Amino acid sequence: MTFPLLDLNSVILSSIGLTFTLVLVLLVFGAYQQKSLIMHWVRGLGMMGVGLCIYFIPLIASNPGQSIVYVATSMTLFALGVSIYVNGIRMLRGYRVYRYRTLLVMTTLLACNAVMLNMHAAEKWIVLSNLLVLVWVFSYGSRSLIGHGLDFVAQVFWLCCSLFGGISLMLGFFAIEVAVSNEAALLSFIHWPVHAYLTTAIMLVLTIVTSLLLLVMNIRTQAGLQAIATLDGLTGVLNRRGLQEAANRMQAVSQRITLPMGMLIVDLDYFKKVNDVYGHLVGDVVLKSCAGNIRAALRGGDVIGRYGGEEFCILLPNTGEQEAMVLAERIRRTIEVTPVSIAGVESMSDDTHAIKCTVSVGAVSSETVGYALESMFAAADQNLYKAKQNGRNRVASNIELLMTQPPAMGKPVKRNASVIA
Repeated sequence: MTFPLLDLNSVILSSIGLTFTLVLVLLVFGAYQQKSLIMHWVRGLGMMGVGLCIYFIPLIASNPGQSIVYVATSMTLFALGVSIYVNGIRMLRGYRVYRYRTLLVMTTLLACNAVMLNMHAAEKWIVLSNLLVLVWVFSYGSRSLIGHGLDFVAQVFWLCCSLFGGISLMLGFFAIEVAVSNEAALLSFIHWPVHAYLTTAIMLVLTIVTSLLLLVMNIRTQAGLQAIATLDGLTGVLNRRGLQEAANRMQAVSQRITLPMGMLIVDLDYFKKVNDVYGHLVGDVVLKSCAGNIRAALRGGDVIGRYGGEEFCILLPNTGEQEAMVLAERIRRTIEVTPVSIAGVESMSDDTHAIKCTVSVGAVSSETVGYALESMFAAADQNLYKAKQNGRNRVASNIELLMTQPPAMGKPVKRNASVIA
């Protein structure tokens, strides 16, 4: 196999320079963000850079007699670096990190290389064994990067997986070349021009993979910040901001295609008394439990958010006044018959295991008040006030108004509605 002439020194030095530059950038980023997986990448890339430096010492020092020792040592460090790097990838994917495999790779290579060097084994077998371990490490990294799903993040992982897989194939072909070469050719192994291509390819792949993984981290961080901005930290439902955004979207779609839109406001009865008698820790448990019970009673597509302290707002797409009232009654009944377990709450004594809660619900739909969100919120709030005035633990709506008002032109028409049992 012949290769075109190439200035090895410039390629090698530029590749090593690229590696350490990348390590420095990641080190600063990792120290600032305090991300353990970033530090895995930094340590891994740093180890690879050290391995490459050692690998080409014979070329720079013109000392081919001990080249096989440098090759064995550098490949061990390089394999260790890739293993550490892959651990960072596994952490990013949320997989379990097998740190012992990193030590196993290094220990195995050190032991095998030491034994073969002491036994004066043929250079072919020393190089071949190291290359096969490197092939396995890069293949393992490729498997750790396999994407799941069709979103942008999954596609990035698939691309990184392909790049690592390509390096595995290149190293595999390199191992085949070593296996079929004779002893005379292997004496000049360190001077083979293919090293320039492999070194450049590996450095480019590591740069691309690291850059893409940093992009994935940034996307996930932004998604996490968005979730924090729109989710209530206690109950896990939408907060006031997220609820307003969801209401705007649902109102726009419903009005555009002339479908009714419903809204419920659910308020826990005597919640202040719960806090006063049992404490705020129990109050938090009650809020979380009620939020979970409400979500369990909803249909697919319904949206729940925390409207106030102990109030929840539910947005109901393609839902008229009567269906909104039926769903509100289902929620009221579910919470009434489901005691809230408070066993284990620190502020409670051991003989108190559960308390019963009830809710009042104000229901409304665009059939009676139109699509304006301000009108819907105001009408639902007013109906909630009626329910409380009439004794709590009940539902109030505009169903009477719907029965008495004359049919209107352009009235929302119910289409393909799911049946509420």
